[in-house]
Amino acid sequence: MEQAFPTRHEYDAWWKLFLQGFLKEFLELVAPDLHAMIDWDAPVEFVDKELLPISADSRTQRLYVDSLFRVRLRNGQEALALIHIEVQGDPEALFPKRMFRYFARLYLEYDLPIISLAIFSDDNPNWQPDTYEMSLGGCELVFKYRTVKLINLDRAALEQNPNPASLVLLAFLRARETARNMDLRFEARKHLAILARERGYNEEQLAKLDELLEGIMKLPEFLEKQYEEALEEYKREKKIPFITAAERIGLRRGIAEGFQQGYIIGRQEGLEAGRQEGLEAGRREGLEAGRREGLEAGRREGLEAGRREGFEAGRQEGKQEGLQQGLQQGLQQGLQQGLQQGLQQGLQQGLQQGLQQGLLEGLRRSLSRRFQKRFGDAARDVIDALDAVEDVALLNRIDELDAEDAPLDAIRQQLTDYLNR
Repeated sequence: MEQAFPTRHEYDAWWKLFLQGFLKEFLELVAPDLHAMIDWDAPVEFVDKELLPISADSRTQRLYVDSLFRVRLRNGQEALALIHIEVQGDPEALFPKRMFRYFARLYLEYDLPIISLAIFSDDNPNWQPDTYEMSLGGCELVFKYRTVKLINLDRAALEQNPNPASLVLLAFLRARETARNMDLRFEARKHLAILARERGYNEEQLAKLDELLEGIMKLPEFLEKQYEEALEEYKREKKIPFITAAERIGLRRGIAEGFQQGYIIGRQEGLEAGRQEGLEAGRREGLEAGRREGLEAGRREGLEAGRREGFEAGRQEGKQEGLQQGLQQGLQQGLQQGLQQGLQQGLQQGLQQGLQQGLLEGLRRSLSRRFQKRFGDAARDVIDALDAVEDVALLNRIDELDAEDAPLDAIRQQLTDYLNR
């Protein structure tokens, strides 16, 4: 049986896609004061951001923000700011604290003003926290963030509002309301698709809206076919140019195949780039460490050899001149030999260790990013366990499993066997 509603990962992905495509329209609809603060003539940069722990010993783990945008403010000074939007689908007691952690980590990393906005898409009309507070010993922290409660929005107003973001918000609402009744969902989605065409949006906007409606208000295959036929019939009646369902399926298939090919090529290029960066970093660090260690060893050995040889030559010759000459020659030869041997050994050891660590770190980072994208928070323990792996062969094996789309449990078992050996 097909799912009546997207999984949590898919649900978050549709919100992210919506905000990337309609951020301006969304803020204009739900936060007009924020919309007025932003210079929309300047580029809006979407930042797909993983926030690493503050330090290696930090108790806070990696954080992944839902949607993060870098915008330019309309204040006459061309100032930049971040807009962080977090979508929360269920009540969570620690959510305000999590919002503060996002804010703090983003501020430490970017040192820019931050606007934090939470979208609550759950069914509890009374749950809408907007403050995190902490106080101790006369010190007090009060962090407030903006909120939007989806079920508290005026549905009638959304129906009448020409803003395209209103249709997507209605789609999220209708999807929850029709989760157990696919016939009602069919009618609701058809109504929104027709409403989009009656509002006169351009082709690009309609394409984005159709994609979002299809993903958010997912239908069983037989109803999906009926939906396509109903939409084609409407376009015929209104004499609107359209492509047939078969053409649409072919187009989607072509897009899917193109995406798959692009993903494989991009993954290979990204892996190679990561390896090259790791190797280069390892070379640089190994070279620098080798130089430092070689110089220090050369100084010690040269000084010791110079003392011994200088003392022996001076004692045998019994003259100050001989002692001085021996010391000078001993110091020169000892320093030269010590530096040469120290540099050679230090470079070899430093390069080997640097290359090994660079390759390990490159593989860990690449696997962590891909596991987060494939499995979301379910892969948290696997991502954390990667940091303890010092075996390149194991990481390459896990990389092969990921390339074969192996399930998360198979990857987790590989790591468990390694850590428990």
